Amino acid sequence: MTAVALIGVGGTVITALSGVVGSVRTAGIGSRGNASLEDRKSRRAAYSACAAALLVQRDAALRLMNDLDVQDLDVETAKEKVAQAQALRHDVGPTVGAVVVEGPDSVADAAEAAAFELNRWLDDLAWWVELGRPHEKRRVVELGASSSVDRVGYLMAVCREALHPDEGGQRRQGRRLPMRWDMGRNDEPDGN
Repeated sequence: MTAVALIGVGGTVITALSGVVGSVRTAGIGSRGNASLEDRKSRRAAYSACAAALLVQRDAALRLMNDLDVQDLDVETAKEKVAQAQALRHDVGPTVGAVVVEGPDSVADAAEAAAFELNRWLDDLAWWVELGRPHEKRRVVELGASSSVDRVGYLMAVCREALHPDEGGQRRQGRRLPMRWDMGRNDEPDGN
């Protein structure tokens, strides 16, 4: 064989090898892209389920606060309503667990904090009802409401940031339910 033929065969082999290497790299990048897409889908599902469960529990607690403001509310009826709102904890727990598994830590910590604050607020509501809804203890319940609403809102922002980091988490704002109680006044609903 001549040197020219050897160079031609060598060039063909090198070209074929670089094509194989390029194909393998492209396949690797594609599979990583698919894995990344699946991770994002899994996180989005976990975050959405957790957010929905926390929003349902938050909204139930806000409605409960409004219901408990009725002066002639029967104590047994109030206790029943508190128990119904507390039963929502069973839906929240597994969804928070899924978020903790999916991560990252910032979202997991925010989910746990939101669930903790909501649970504490519901416990405060139960305590307040047990005491007979004394006006002087109402502030404890109102502070729990404010802290819970803030924690749930923070979780929504952290979830958006984790899912859409290139957009600064500003893709869209979460659903907002305004607090019915003006935190500066102890006994009148907002707007009255």
